[in-house]
Amino acid sequence: AAIYMGYGYKTFLVLLSFFVLGSVATRLGYARKAARGVAEGRKGARSWREATANTLAAAFFSILVITTHYEAAFLVAFIAALAEAAGDTISSEIGQWLSGRAYMITTFKPVPAGLDGGVSLVGTLAGMGASALVVAVGYSLGLCRPGAAVVAFIAAGAGNLADSYLGATIERRGLVGNGMVNFAGTSFAGGLALGLLLMLHLV
Repeated sequence: AAIYMGYGYKTFLVLLSFFVLGSVATRLGYARKAARGVAEGRKGARSWREATANTLAAAFFSILVITTHYEAAFLVAFIAALAEAAGDTISSEIGQWLSGRAYMITTFKPVPAGLDGGVSLVGTLAGMGASALVVAVGYSLGLCRPGAAVVAFIAAGAGNLADSYLGATIERRGLVGNGMVNFAGTSFAGGLALGLLLMLHLV
C-alpha cells in the first residue's frame, strides 16, 4: 500500500517486477537446490518477515516521494532498493542452481554454494541482469531519467556487494539474521543512489 501511494500503479509495477523475478528464480531448479540442501524452505515461499525485509526500505522511499519536495531523487532511491533486492534474490537462487561452488567475498576462497557471503560468477551475472531489468521497468514507466537509471543500477550492485559482505561477517557469526542483512542491503542501495545523485547534480 505504501509503495502504491508513491506513484500509483507505476511504483507498484516496479515492486511486482521484483516479486515476479524472485518467484521465477526460486522455482528454477528447485529440486536440484533441495537435493543440495540449499533450497528455501516451504517450497520456496518466503515469510512475511522476509518480504518485509526486502521491501521496507523501498516503501520508506516511496512515502518520501509524496511527502517531500524531492520526488525525482526518492523515486531513484526506490528503484535502486528494489533493484538490489531483485539482484540479491536472483543471484542467490541462480547461483545455487547452476553453480556448485562459490567464493567467499572476504577471502575469495572456494566455499559450497549457498553459504552466507559466498558469491559465484553465474549468480553475480544473473543478479546484475535482474537489477538491470527492475531499473529498466522503472525507466520505461518514466520514473527516472537515463543518467539516474545508471545511478540506480550502480547503487543496486553496490548494495548486493554490501549484502554479501554482511552475510560473510556479522550474519555468519550469528549477530544478525538474513532479514536484517537484506534490509541493510536495500537501504544501502537507496542511500547510495541518493548520494550519487546529489554528487553528480542529477537532481
